[in-house]
Amino acid sequence: MTTLDLLRRAGVPAAAVALLSLSACSGASGTSASPTVTATVTVTAPASPAEPSADPAASGTPTADMPTGSATTAPTRKPGKAGPPITDKAPAPFGGTLQSDPGHDFTKGLSPSRDGVVRGQLVAMHDENVAEYRPVKFVKEYGGSTSGHFEGPPEGDGMAFAAPIAKNVVFLSALGCDGKDQTIDSQYLGTQRCSRDKLILRADAGDLRALITVRGGQIVKVTEIYAA
Repeated sequence: MTTLDLLRRAGVPAAAVALLSLSACSGASGTSASPTVTATVTVTAPASPAEPSADPAASGTPTADMPTGSATTAPTRKPGKAGPPITDKAPAPFGGTLQSDPGHDFTKGLSPSRDGVVRGQLVAMHDENVAEYRPVKFVKEYGGSTSGHFEGPPEGDGMAFAAPIAKNVVFLSALGCDGKDQTIDSQYLGTQRCSRDKLILRADAGDLRALITVRGGQIVKVTEIYAA
């Protein structure tokens, strides 16, 4: 009778007998590989945490689509205050605000300003007759009353006009017809009448600031403003 038989008769549980059998087998072989034992373990997992809410507002943790800062929307750029409208009354030569043209649609390309007098700069000629011009304002600097510079609309602003130069346009230059004199009155406005061709040359150069009179969609008078 073997040891295992004695153990069974002594009432040793079957599980213990099996364990001793495995131990005996493994101990009896010095060089053979240990037998592979496959055990099936049943684990009872703890209760799963609640699924996160699909609504970011219901969760305390920000999601990828949820802003973490207090302000994420860029501020809206407020339109500037419109200046005085263009009228038949000539504006001050050194006025500090840009004139406006209420109702003018600047999205439809260049067109003449309303009838009246514009303090502006002739910036280019589009052909031999049509001049482009923009309203300007005077920015004072240290010194005399005419010390400073003219500024047009801010960069990116589409406020610009274009109109034909009338055949009988009146051009009063502040620098004389050859550009070498000082021909002005007490308001620093030009007094020397020059030809239409001289006006076109000055307008094409883009350096002529003046009181520009428009009638019936045409430029009929240009009075140059002298600034030191």
